[in-house]
Amino acid sequence: MLSSGGPGAGAAGCRTFTSGPAGALAVGPTDQWVVPLRPEQVVEIAFDGVQTSSRYPGGLALRFARVVRYRDDKSAAEADTIDMVRSLYAD
Repeated sequence: MLSSGGPGAGAAGCRTFTSGPAGALAVGPTDQWVVPLRPEQVVEIAFDGVQTSSRYPGGLALRFARVVRYRDDKSAAEADTIDMVRSLYAD
């Protein structure tokens, strides 16, 4: 899940992403910035903002992103996509 609030932000306005421990879920070559993952674990991520980035394939980066919790109650099918992150950036 993505939470666009500061530390302690609640579940309201949260979104989901798929992620997980990179060593266990990595599915392809990695570099120092990008780790392709199998969509098996949903992780709630809090962040302070979204900005453009030429470093990442999606063209965006989350500012001050941090893991809030692992969401075992959510399936990978319930996770949001890069399109949802782009809509946050557009707002």
